[in-house]
This record gives sequence, C-alpha cells and structure tokens, in this order.
Amino acid sequence: MNIFTDNDLPIPNKTIVSIGNFDGVHIGHQLLIKTLASISAKKQFQGIVFTFAENPKNILTGGVVKYLTGTEDKMRFLNEYGAENIYFADFEALCGVSPKEFTENVLIKGFNADTVVCGFDFRFGKGRSGSAESLKEMLSAYGIDCIIVPAVYFEGRPVSSTEIRMLIGEGNAELTEQLLGRPYCFTLPVVYGRQIGRSLGFPTINQVFPEYRVIPQYGVYAVLCEANGKEYKGIANIGIRPTVSKAGDGPVCETHLFGFNGNLYDQTVRVKLKKKLRNEIKFSSLEELKTQIQKDIVSAESYFIN
Repeated sequence: MNIFTDNDLPIPNKTIVSIGNFDGVHIGHQLLIKTLASISAKKQFQGIVFTFAENPKNILTGGVVKYLTGTEDKMRFLNEYGAENIYFADFEALCGVSPKEFTENVLIKGFNADTVVCGFDFRFGKGRSGSAESLKEMLSAYGIDCIIVPAVYFEGRPVSSTEIRMLIGEGNAELTEQLLGRPYCFTLPVVYGRQIGRSLGFPTINQVFPEYRVIPQYGVYAVLCEANGKEYKGIANIGIRPTVSKAGDGPVCETHLFGFNGNLYDQTVRVKLKKKLRNEIKFSSLEELKTQIQKDIVSAESYFIN
C-alpha cells in the first residue's frame, strides 16, 4: 500500500479517486472500494482513496461522535478490500473550503481525477453544503465522471457508521459483524495492570480505550485476539471493573487468552468481539468473581464450539 502526502501533489497522471470518511469500513464502504478498484483496472489509471485520519464528525461535534476505527485498522481494512493507495487529508484545513474550490483545486488540479467515486450521502465543503449530486454536476462541466454508489441495505435499512456505533453501544457484536463484514475490533497497546486476574488464576492483558474511540457496552464478551502473529480465543471484560476498581479508573478491556501464558506488555494486540456473554457485574468478593470467570470461560468455549 502507498500513502500519498501533499508532497505527491499535483499528481501528473490521471487518477480514479474514491472519497469519504470510511469510519468502520463497513459493507457500504467496501462497495465504494470495489467500485474504485474495478474502474481503475478497466481504465488503467491509478486508484486513490481520499479519506481523513481524523473523523470529521468527531471534530464537528467537539468529540461527541467517536471513532469506530483507528488509523492503523482503517488502512489495513481499506487495503484488504482493494485499496492500493491512500491519501489522508487534513479535515480542519478543508472544512472551510467551498465545494467549488474543493472540486477545482483538490480533485481536479491536485489529484488530476478522471473519475470520482463517492457514496449517495456524501457531503463536503464549508457547512457541508456540497452533495454527491452537486459534485457530479461540477465535475461534468470538466468532462470528469462521477460515480455515485447507492446505499447498501441490511434488513431494509441503509448500512451506516451511525447505526454501527449504536449497535456497539448496545453490545450487539453479532449484528455489528454482519454490517461490517467482519468482527468489530480494536487494536491497542497492552499496558500494565494490577495482576488481579493472574492472582485468581486467569492472567489477562489490559488495554485502555483512547478518549476518541467508541467503547462497546460494558460486559463480558467471547473474543478472538491477534497476538504474536497468532489468533487466540478468549474472554474480555470491557468496563470499569466495579469489583476491584479504584476512584478515577476509566474503562478498560481485560482479556484472558485461552492457552496463552506469555508476556504481551507494550505490544499491540487486536481484539475482535464475537458475542456478548453477560453484563458487567459488581461481585461481593474476589472468590465470587473467580467463580463467575470460570463460568464465563465455559460459556465462551461453548460458543466457539457451536
């Protein structure tokens, strides 16, 4: 995969550009990438995904709308679905630009676009005043094609990042997986914990959610974890650990990997949510917590077998 920067602009040869936020890289986004790849192969022009490292909605709402996907995962998924080149734009530098200026100065002069691919609900320019249809009209004046990709529907509703955020907040890992085309995941560094899980006989890896990330509904999940080039089954508790928490503790993910006894401190681990097993509970003692963890492991193992 190639990462384009401002130093690569203007691009001398014609390109096919797919533009969007692509937060979550869900099945609707995947259709845009497949369309980009198909047109690029047909016309033999370089295809480029134009996206943002920041989530525009996160900036516009002052942090209220959280990210589904970190930059590393976003790049990985875009590449897996067919993107070979990515340009990460500075949203704050572009949000005050008019739709006309963006079309002429960025897409035409900067990217030398032959064709632009966007979603049906694409908005751009100052005050989000530009639409997919207005972009198509402006580009047509220059003889440039604009392909507007329609919505992808699931059970009668268009798939959207907004709905996926809601489902994750409800702990619905299974429906989220259908809308993403893969399990919802987060890739975060492993940090040092208080070793309470280890003292109970269930060592865990601890990961802290950044402030800008969507946090799944608190509870215990059956998960798959990618670590050291391998995939492990496990259980993860996402939440504030009410049985053992201290004042000021924020939400964390504590994961017990089945059959793993190594050390993953300071390494980056990808956790994939498969199914929520139960809500987070405050227990009266560590012994009661230990008993429940044993039950959670049995539940997760049964889920993976079935």
